Amino acid sequence: MRLQDQNDYTTLTWVKPEIDETLKLARQGLEAYVEEGQDPAQLELCANGLGQVHGALRMVELYGAAMVAEEMHTLARALIAGSVSERDDAFSALMRGIVQLPDYLERLQSGFRDIPLVLLPLLNDLRGARGEKGVSEAMLFSPNLGVELPGHARGPSVPLPLDQVKRRAEVASQLFQSSLLKWLKDGDTGSARDLADVCLQLVEFTSAESARRLFWVASGLLDAAARGTFPVERLHQQALAKVEREIRRLATEGDAAFRTQPPVELTRQLLYFVAHAPDKAGRLGEVSAAFQLDAYMPSEREVEHARSAMAGHNRALLSTVTNAIKEDLLRVKDALDLHMRSPAGVVTEIGAQIETLDRVKETLGVLGLGVPQRVVRDQLATMHAIAGGQRLPDESALLDIAGALLYVEAMLDDQVARLGEGEADPSAPQPLLPAAEARAVVDVVAREALNNFGAARACFVAFVETHWDHSRLQEVGPLLSEVGGALRILEVPAAVDLLTAISRFTVEELVARKRVPSGVQLDRLADALAAVE
Repeated sequence: MRLQDQNDYTTLTWVKPEIDETLKLARQGLEAYVEEGQDPAQLELCANGLGQVHGALRMVELYGAAMVAEEMHTLARALIAGSVSERDDAFSALMRGIVQLPDYLERLQSGFRDIPLVLLPLLNDLRGARGEKGVSEAMLFSPNLGVELPGHARGPSVPLPLDQVKRRAEVASQLFQSSLLKWLKDGDTGSARDLADVCLQLVEFTSAESARRLFWVASGLLDAAARGTFPVERLHQQALAKVEREIRRLATEGDAAFRTQPPVELTRQLLYFVAHAPDKAGRLGEVSAAFQLDAYMPSEREVEHARSAMAGHNRALLSTVTNAIKEDLLRVKDALDLHMRSPAGVVTEIGAQIETLDRVKETLGVLGLGVPQRVVRDQLATMHAIAGGQRLPDESALLDIAGALLYVEAMLDDQVARLGEGEADPSAPQPLLPAAEARAVVDVVAREALNNFGAARACFVAFVETHWDHSRLQEVGPLLSEVGGALRILEVPAAVDLLTAISRFTVEELVARKRVPSGVQLDRLADALAAVE
C-alpha cells in the first residue's frame, strides 16, 4: 500500500487518547454499577462519558462510529430512566460496545479505511436492547455529499422568486404523485420515465443544493428503472416514494426549508442503491461517478479485516501479551547462551526452557497467530530431540533456535503494528519493509520535516518582528527545500506544490529583491504556512 492510499485520520489521532480514557471511565462506571450494588451515580458517569465520545466522533466526522456511540449513550440513559425491560441484555450490549469501539477506531488510526458496515450488528444489538427496530446497511453508507454537482444539475444561475418556486413545485408534486401511483400499482416503465422527468424539472428551478442533489440522484435511479437496468424492489420503491414528500415540502415552504433541514438520510439511502446497482450505464453512471461511489465499496477482504480488528485483538491487548511472550523468549535465549558457554549443562537444564517455550506456543495459538506458532513448534521439536538424546546440543543447533526466536519477536512486533490483519494475500505485492519498520521510517521523516518547517516559520516571525530584516530569511530556502524533499518521500504532492510556491516567493521576492510584503500578501503567506503545517 502506498502512503497516499492510506486514509488520513490526523484529527482522530488528536482526540483518540481522550476517547480511550473516557471509554475506560465509562466501562468502570458500568462495571461498578452492575457488580457493586447498582449505584445510579455510576451509571450516570457511564452515560455522561458516552455522550462525550459521541460528540468527539461527530467532530472528527466518523459518522458510523458516532452512531454507535449515540446508541450507547441513548441506551445508558434508558437504563437510568428504567425504561429497559431486559436489563441484563442491555448491560451486555453496552459493555460490548464500550470494548469494540476502541478496536474499530484503532484500526482507522493505523491508516485503514472507515467501513461502518461492520458496526451494523453492534448498532442493531444496542437498538434491540431498547426495543427499537434495527437499521439497514444504507443507514451506515456515508459518501461525501459535498461534492460539486455536474453543470446540468446546478440549477438556475439566479434564484427564482419564492412564489414561482412554490407554484412550479406544486405542479411537479401533482405530476409526481399521479405517476407514482401508477408505477407502484402496475410497475409501468412509462410512469417511471415520467417520474424521472419530473425530478429533472425540479433540478432546473431549485436553488437549494441539497434539494437539487436529492432530485438529481432520484432521477438517475428512476431513469435506470424505466430502462430496465435497475431491478426495483419494494424497498427501493418505498424510498423513492419519500421523494414526493420532499417535493410537497418544496411547494409549501420553498427552497429555504432545505437549507435548514436538508434531506441527508434519504439522499444517502438513494446513493446506497446507486452504489449497489448491477449496471451503472447512462444517468446512473453519471451519479456514481459524481459522488465517486466505487471508492465507498470495500472489498470482501477489507470487510473481513475490519471485522477481525473488532474481535478483541486490539493494539493494547496485543502489546501486553506480546511483551509477556518476549520476556519468556528472552529467558529462553539467555538460557541458550549460557548453555553454549557450558555445554555440559545443556541436556539437564533444557527441560525448563521446553516448558516455557511450550507456554509461548499455546499463547500464540490463542491469539490466532499461526505463523509464529509454527516456528515455535519447530524449535520445540528440536529441543525435545536434544533433551531426549536424539540430537547433539551443538552450537549450530542452539544458534538456529535462538535465531528462530528472534524472528518470532520481529513477527510479533509487526503483528501489533498491523493490528491483527491476518494472513497476507500471497498474490499481493510484498512491501520492501515490514509494516512496523515502514511506519517507524515514516514517523522519523515526518518528525524531521515538521522540525525544519518550524525553524522556517520562526524565520518568518523574526522577519516581521524586526521590521523587515531580510537577513532573517536567508535560511528559509534551504529549510523549505528539505521539507519539500520529505513531503515527496511521504507522497503528498499538493503540499509540495504549495511549499514550492512559498519558497519561490520568499527567495525571489523577499530575499533577492528586498521587498516588504503588503498586508494582503502577509495574510496569504500565513494561510499557506498554516495549510502546509
